[in-house]
Amino acid sequence: MLRSFLLTVLLVNHYALSKIVGCGGKFKINALGVWPDPAVPNSNFTVSLDYTVPDGTKITEGTTRYSMIYNFIPLSPTTEPLCPNNVECPIVGGTYNKSSSSIFPAGLIGTIVIKSEWFDPLKNLLLCYQINTKI
Repeated sequence: MLRSFLLTVLLVNHYALSKIVGCGGKFKINALGVWPDPAVPNSNFTVSLDYTVPDGTKITEGTTRYSMIYNFIPLSPTTEPLCPNNVECPIVGGTYNKSSSSIFPAGLIGTIVIKSEWFDPLKNLLLCYQINTKI
């Protein structure tokens, strides 16, 4: 029985390799998730984000910066408009749930760190999350 339990713990620790964390900002992250965990190359990869925007907030534009570190090598970040590419604007006080899916690239092996940062027009950080995974 103990042997079976230890084997299960080792398998879970080996295959559940992603870690997703909030990394600051004005918006409060309530929950984060990734599916599947770990990512499967050449398959859908979904990030789910539940967050709260403080009352009195009204964001009508901004930018999103995505950065990636692959096997400890930083790749050039990309920046795109926050609205409507990532969220519908205006963003006002309240709780939101957002999910986005994309195909996880094939051919990647090793450690991958993906970071998403949302900024208002004055470059104030609104929301940040980071996914650390191994493939």
